[in-house]
Amino acid sequence: MAMVWSPAWAQSFMENGQARCGPAGPLGPVVRVHRAFRPVPWRARTWLDAAAAVLALAFCLALGEWWPAPVVAAVAVVAVSGYGVLRRAPGLHSVRVHEGGLALVGADGGERRLLWAGIEAAEYSPGGHRREPERGRIWLADADRPLVLTQLHGLEGLVREVDERLSPGLRAALHETLRTEGSVRFARGRLTVTAAGLVHRPAHHLAPTEAHRWAEVHSVRASGLGELEIRTRPVGLPLTLPVSNARAAAEFLEELRSRPGPRPRPRPRSALANA
Repeated sequence: MAMVWSPAWAQSFMENGQARCGPAGPLGPVVRVHRAFRPVPWRARTWLDAAAAVLALAFCLALGEWWPAPVVAAVAVVAVSGYGVLRRAPGLHSVRVHEGGLALVGADGGERRLLWAGIEAAEYSPGGHRREPERGRIWLADADRPLVLTQLHGLEGLVREVDERLSPGLRAALHETLRTEGSVRFARGRLTVTAAGLVHRPAHHLAPTEAHRWAEVHSVRASGLGELEIRTRPVGLPLTLPVSNARAAAEFLEELRSRPGPRPRPRPRSALANA
């Protein structure tokens, strides 16, 4: 189960009817605004498209010409789709991106403010083939379940921007964990990262554990599905692991992989003379 936006949340963050903060409030200046929409259900859209086609046919019969039919039908279909995009959503009204965090605005004008320091991860899921809407999930530091955002203009760009803003702090935390604890674990221990390389423990208990030095790792990147892709060879299938904030994890691994290796210690001058 996941937490879905509810206008009641906003009211809990309003203190005794205190005035709402403007664009330059505690979160700083507004960078971008993503507005919510409510699409027309597919059954209603099918009926409206059929009605548009009938009207186009009647219009052409009245004129005695057939050439306007495709144009009229196309305009009607676009108008129906545009109406769905412009309809106001009943719950979440918009999401404002500030320099200091996010502001979730409900249909009643109430706001919930999220500081960047209180956000742990963000993930985007594209819409499926079975009319599943695209979703954006935001994990908060003080919550057990993610906040789910749907039907929002530019949702993929919003999640990408959140991910980019979180990445520097998360990378710094990963480096600190590696320095203090000697290793960092991802995907519930399936991937262990050390200063010397990485160790992969497959999900199947019968599969052997794989260890790779950084010189054996060819590339590391974050996929669009929120997975960490690691290639130990130039060709072939990569090792894929579901990792929260895959972008920050990939950049962290790339920084370790690109570090220069230990240089050989210089030989003593006496040894060079005797060589």
